[in-house]
Amino acid sequence: MAGRTVAKKFGGRSQRLVFFLGLLLAAIAAAVVFAAVNGADSGTDSSGKVPVVVANEAIPAQTRITSDMLKVQFVSPDQVQADAFTSRGQLMDRVVTEDVAAGAQILPATVSDTAGDGLAFKVEPGMRGISVEVREVVTAGGNVKPGDHVDVVGIFEVADVESANFILQVLGMEYQLTEPPRPAPTTTTTEEGETVEGRGNLVLTVTMLQNVKLLALAQTLTEASAGGNVADDAAEVDSEPQAATATVELTPQQAQEITWADHFGVLRMDARAVGDETIAEVAPTLFWIERTR
Repeated sequence: MAGRTVAKKFGGRSQRLVFFLGLLLAAIAAAVVFAAVNGADSGTDSSGKVPVVVANEAIPAQTRITSDMLKVQFVSPDQVQADAFTSRGQLMDRVVTEDVAAGAQILPATVSDTAGDGLAFKVEPGMRGISVEVREVVTAGGNVKPGDHVDVVGIFEVADVESANFILQVLGMEYQLTEPPRPAPTTTTTEEGETVEGRGNLVLTVTMLQNVKLLALAQTLTEASAGGNVADDAAEVDSEPQAATATVELTPQQAQEITWADHFGVLRMDARAVGDETIAEVAPTLFWIERTR
């Protein structure tokens, strides 16, 4: 019995010892966490140094900053320049306003105040962003949005077949069109009882560009169009098709061609399926339309 009593007392003492040891370890852990948090809040590491963002490489002026251009170094507080950035995230997509040497600290005076999110930053190097007028009612029902890829179709009234073929030649298309069948002339009677004979016009329709990126689409409808359904807004405002300014990403040569096409013809856009980069063989068409004098 005595042996059992001693064992019981020894077991109770051991449990208390383990309990107090656990409290001690918990206190030590809390102290470590507290020190780590204080160090993080004060922006220092264990040696008292502070973080500062420096250029990982030489950055030319007017360059948009990316993560790989920067690195964070820990330096002594007396080496940190005033207002130096302490996190790479503070500088993402800003623009360097002057040359920055490799290893130099990044300062507010050397970068733009805001991230570069304008149109110039959406255009790929070597490409151009150009705005043209398109008809809202036929721009895929007003449902295309920036980032979509589209085909651009041009519609031109021409004097004769030779003029149509000349346009195709300028566009670099090896097509030779012939005059299409001409419909029989029609006549209409005016309210005054005068008989008016219709006259024909040749119309050339040609797919000028395929798989081009739409950068922006600025509606010239009502203010509601900016946040609503463009097609619905157009129907409410006017039964006639409304104009919209579309900005597309093109090569310099394509930009030049679409400029005169925008001036002399009518442009429309077809939406493409996501991921569809197929360049289809689309033959131009030439046909007559009848108009009254």
